[in-house]
Amino acid sequence: MTVRTLPLPIAIIMLLMSGVPVIATSSRIASADIQANWLTCRDAGADAKARIGACSRLLDDPALRQNSNRTFLFSNRGNSYVSLHRYDEALADFEQALKLSPTNDNALVGRGNVHFWKGESEAALQDYMKAVSLDPRPADRYNDLGNVYFTRGQYDDAIKAYGEALRRDPKYFYAYSGRGNVYRETKAYDRAVTDYTSAIQLNPSYANAYINRGAAYLAQQRSIEAISDLSKAVLLDPDSIEGYVNRGDAYGVAKDWKHAIADFTQALQRDPTRLDARFGRGQAYKEAGRLDLAAADFRNILSQRPDYLNTRDLLAELEKAGALAAAPEVPDRPATLTAPGAAIETQHRVALVIGNAAYPQAPLANPHNDAADVSAKLKDLGFDVVTGYDLTLAGFSDTIDRFAQKARGADVAVFYYSGHAMQIDGENWLLPIDTRVGSVFDVQQFNISLQRLLQTVDSQAKVTLVFLDGCRNNPLADTLMASLKAQNRALRLDRGLARITVDSPDTLVVFATQPNDVAADGIGRNSPFTKAFLDNVATPGVEVETLMKRVTAEVKANTGDHQRPERLSGLTTEFYFAPTR
Repeated sequence: MTVRTLPLPIAIIMLLMSGVPVIATSSRIASADIQANWLTCRDAGADAKARIGACSRLLDDPALRQNSNRTFLFSNRGNSYVSLHRYDEALADFEQALKLSPTNDNALVGRGNVHFWKGESEAALQDYMKAVSLDPRPADRYNDLGNVYFTRGQYDDAIKAYGEALRRDPKYFYAYSGRGNVYRETKAYDRAVTDYTSAIQLNPSYANAYINRGAAYLAQQRSIEAISDLSKAVLLDPDSIEGYVNRGDAYGVAKDWKHAIADFTQALQRDPTRLDARFGRGQAYKEAGRLDLAAADFRNILSQRPDYLNTRDLLAELEKAGALAAAPEVPDRPATLTAPGAAIETQHRVALVIGNAAYPQAPLANPHNDAADVSAKLKDLGFDVVTGYDLTLAGFSDTIDRFAQKARGADVAVFYYSGHAMQIDGENWLLPIDTRVGSVFDVQQFNISLQRLLQTVDSQAKVTLVFLDGCRNNPLADTLMASLKAQNRALRLDRGLARITVDSPDTLVVFATQPNDVAADGIGRNSPFTKAFLDNVATPGVEVETLMKRVTAEVKANTGDHQRPERLSGLTTEFYFAPTR
């Protein structure tokens, strides 16, 4: 279902283009403000609340009470309410528009959209059919009919409607996706995949098409293709609950319980009422042997829906196996990956260590030393280390790819970075030595996204440990700030790196200093953070969380409490860099 923006009437457009005031000067609103409000009210790309405000100011102006364009204003404000899911207010506006102009086909479509989203399929169908009879040319009206037919189970009618939409506009990708949904529902999976692929080819950034094609692959037990599509979907739309739930199911088919649990948890963080996500996570916990956590999820489901699927049988099976009556969200005693006395030779340990210093505009003194010393220490501790110095963007990407191959199936993967980094609007970027930061586009195209790198590393190993000594004072950020000011861009550009959320289990991320702050490069051989890390990492029998407490204390002491490392942990597993002697 797409929310339409109605075109500004030609007379108004001509007046705006000529600079003539739209409304007589008797209006309480200045003519320049009237024109600005018209432009905002009609702008499909404007913020919905801003559009509502602009339309409302025009509707409330006494000089416009008898204006012939009030139908347009009510319709556009109604569309904006729909985009915010404020359906009752939207319906009231479309009713007002239709009172003024009963045959306004755009207002009929708008009202049909409201009925559709409220589940009133018959009323939606009547409005859409009347709109088609008034103007049968727009392809999206047949797509709307297809959506209603699909929800009513009238699959043949839905396929015909989507086909008619595509006949009128072969590039209308929504219709391919909608028809694919019909084919998937009727188990014609190959046809569904073909239609979803057509939608993706027409609009590669359409996340729903990736979700739907992933679901079709999943129905065919093609978990690798499903995970690939669903990963693209959540990258395009990080808040897509359907993307996380479906990818969790796909990881379940692949028996990758760790990542299935992580995805279902992501979905539940966004909507705790999603019983399918909680059921999937409960099953994944059960298969992973975490019976108490599985039982907790199943009990939560039964408290809301006593008849949900076979939850009651699964819970009875767990209780028979000895699952506790109540379980914490995290086990009281985490599993131990390397016991204090265990030999590190029994583990598959990998590490990626990068030291970038030779920035032409902002060179650093210590990253080469930091990377060399950390690399040597980790090799002594049994890690297979990939080390990179002064990496360009291409070199950075190639090094990550080489490391990802080594990390596949590893017990533990460590990523250690020393160099420049920056944040824009809460997203963190690691800077290659050939970085470009003249614009937001430059930052996004010519630097390494920390979030995507973490996803790459985390998807390979059982435990992931990340250490970021990349929060140094960065004059390159000043260059970008000056550029943004010149462009009147209002993006947030804070110092240092932004706090991130650690969503995956068994992942630890450590920053050299607190978020939105900078770390010292150091006046000795190493930065204060790297020195403290090297001083403590090989201490026998110290679990990694305790180890980082010691590192934090040393950094604070050596910097006069000016620099305080911060760790973000999702660990449920104990890890020891060095066993007890």
